[in-house]
Amino acid sequence: MANLSKTADAKTNAILKLFTQRGLIAKGTEAGDAARRSQKKKFNVYHNTLSLLKEYRTIAWILECFPDSIAEELDKPFETVDELIDHVDIETAFGNSRLENRIESMKKTRMILDRINDALTVLKKMPGEGERLYELLYLTYIAPETLNHNELLYRLNLSSRHYYRLREQAISVISIRLWSAPNRDIDFWLELISALEEE
Repeated sequence: MANLSKTADAKTNAILKLFTQRGLIAKGTEAGDAARRSQKKKFNVYHNTLSLLKEYRTIAWILECFPDSIAEELDKPFETVDELIDHVDIETAFGNSRLENRIESMKKTRMILDRINDALTVLKKMPGEGERLYELLYLTYIAPETLNHNELLYRLNLSSRHYYRLREQAISVISIRLWSAPNRDIDFWLELISALEEE
């Protein structure tokens, strides 16, 4: 009987330790606090990735309109992108800091789009379900055509439950790739996410 009691206590302690490490119960220990911080960070990374994906079309549209808005601001039409670049270089050389700041912001925005595209490419090459996960994210967030939920399920041949499970998996995978950027880039991305969510 004593052996059964010791075994039960050992199992209980192991379960409590596991729950504490996972942040499911609080004991005020460092392990529990670290687990909770880790869980919060994972949630924030997932949330930030989801926010970027939801705004992908908007970001792409902003970049597409940028040359026209610059030409309008400079009050001069341009035949080619090369002409625009040359004129922008001249303007920035003469100290047009407003234009220089806009160009710098657009470069950072373009970098974000490139990082998302890079992460999606890595996802597509992932062994196993990579192609399917890529297609799910592409149709949901990237494709020019916006589909409603039922159209997505039909095109992907998935149940709603399976769709959400695969979407969570895909976002988790690309989160690793996206948020392994240098800190100064991450700070800009977080500012962009905040700005987009306020609108």
